[in-house]
Amino acid sequence: MKRQQPSQVWHRTISLCGLVVLLASGRGAAADKVLPDLDKFKIPLWNYSTSLRGGFGYKDNVLLSHTNAQGSSFWMSGAEVMVFRLPSHGWQFNFFADANDVRYFNSPAVKNEQVALAVAQLSKEFGTGWKTTLGLNYLFQNQVFDNSADYTNQTSVGQIVGHTLTPRWALRKTIGAFWLEGELSGTRQWLASPLDSYWQVGPRLATGYGWGHGSELALSYQYQRLDYDTRGQVNQAGAAVTNTALALNTHLVELSLTQVWDAKRRWRSITCLGYEASLDNGSGYYNYDNFHLSQTVRFRDDRWEITAKTRVNYYGYSTQTVSPIDTTFRNKTMINVLLRVERKLTKHLLVYASYSWDRAISNLEFDDYAAGTVMGGLALAF
Repeated sequence: MKRQQPSQVWHRTISLCGLVVLLASGRGAAADKVLPDLDKFKIPLWNYSTSLRGGFGYKDNVLLSHTNAQGSSFWMSGAEVMVFRLPSHGWQFNFFADANDVRYFNSPAVKNEQVALAVAQLSKEFGTGWKTTLGLNYLFQNQVFDNSADYTNQTSVGQIVGHTLTPRWALRKTIGAFWLEGELSGTRQWLASPLDSYWQVGPRLATGYGWGHGSELALSYQYQRLDYDTRGQVNQAGAAVTNTALALNTHLVELSLTQVWDAKRRWRSITCLGYEASLDNGSGYYNYDNFHLSQTVRFRDDRWEITAKTRVNYYGYSTQTVSPIDTTFRNKTMINVLLRVERKLTKHLLVYASYSWDRAISNLEFDDYAAGTVMGGLALAF
């Protein structure tokens, strides 16, 4: 699903979801070799972990408004659960779920926001470098969201309520330090008005090379076809065209470098560079080119975890203009910055603090905004 990065409530969810992918990544064959020892010492194959968290924070622009920004303090509560099965006979299973609830104390327009996701993944290694994976993702959103890339200016930013279900299947072949992977995924998203629900499907092809203690260089291409349920096409002036159905065809190319800097894997950096072309099936009013660059640096040891991340997206439109009078083509730059620090106090208790900053720079005056969020709290893990 191609959507811009939401604000604060998303950041922890995304990082934890990445942890699930890391657990399921090509380490199954090596782990499977030690299973006789695990059985001998009666180490359980099934394991789980849970955590509860809560914290106070302040967001200075709840509605992502261009003018008259409304700030509010808030209380955030959340929970997560992870279930995984150690590899056995080539089989491996992971399940992860995470939910966040934000309650604003003095925001009259938006009282609360919620985000919840669940990820289930089953994989099988065949012992000859082949691995297949079947996954199912679910997402619930009730939050203020910047949806300006695929919509007209009148519905750029607002509260989105929706459910997303994404099944996917992948097949990977490892040849020494190299790997090749093909994936097919489909998405069904149900959205509350004024947004329109849609279907999305398409393949992804990727290749990569790994070295060291988990470092990797990867290149991928993905095609996605998105068909809206009831949304129609528009002409080059943005006026609705009757008896039409809108569809978007997107092509995404990404190059990513994951570098593990030490043998204990305490320092890790991830650099990603990408280009996306989105083409509608009508006048081209929604056509755009998206260039994006992200950089993540993470340090983690027995007690500390520190993450710094920045991402820049540039959207350039080839048909859509600022206004009927100003025929300059629309453009928008999105900047997202996140800094998060966690400190383990005891075996089950940790303290965390985070700051995020979202900035939209647009030649549409009312589509330009900035929002900063600071938060701190405690988490209890079992």
